[in-house]
Amino acid sequence: MIEARPQSSPKILPIDQDRSASLDIGNLFQLHGPFLGRVIQRMCGPGDHVDDILQDSFITAYRRRESFAGRAQVRTWLYAIAANLCRRHQRSHRRQESFRARLAREHFAGLSNSCETPEKYYQRTERLALVHETLALLSFKQREVFTLYELEGMEGAAIAEVTGVSVGTVWTRLKAARKNFRRLVRRRLAKEKTE
Repeated sequence: MIEARPQSSPKILPIDQDRSASLDIGNLFQLHGPFLGRVIQRMCGPGDHVDDILQDSFITAYRRRESFAGRAQVRTWLYAIAANLCRRHQRSHRRQESFRARLAREHFAGLSNSCETPEKYYQRTERLALVHETLALLSFKQREVFTLYELEGMEGAAIAEVTGVSVGTVWTRLKAARKNFRRLVRRRLAKEKTE
């Protein structure tokens, strides 16, 4: 489920802190785990693999902690690790039917709200499914920028830093992602009207 972005961003540890304290994996997980978990879910779709990729991200960070040079913020470094693992996952798991099955299983198992009528619940889960399915149809680069800007509320310069591209490239990808997202949603809604 796409959650609302947090009201306040987590503390980002300054680079000049004692390196052993700033790279304490348990502390990093508490500070950055929720952010990375949301980003992973939005880039790869919901399912059990989100926790696996999140765990693998911190295992990789732990193994590579000595190679962290401090040229970027810790959050940027962790994001780069998670983004690479997401790309690997996307390359090896492009089965749309599996995605839909996981999405349905997750939404119908855990999202019921006793104050909500069955009709409103169904409409809400259909809208969430549409968003997830549409995000899955965007290219990884477009989905990445769209997720970070539109859903996580990051600024263009921060997205450029964590993705390793220029700010101009961020805006170009975001413009294309928005256009494709709208086109895909319109196509899907038009198809549903004719059925």
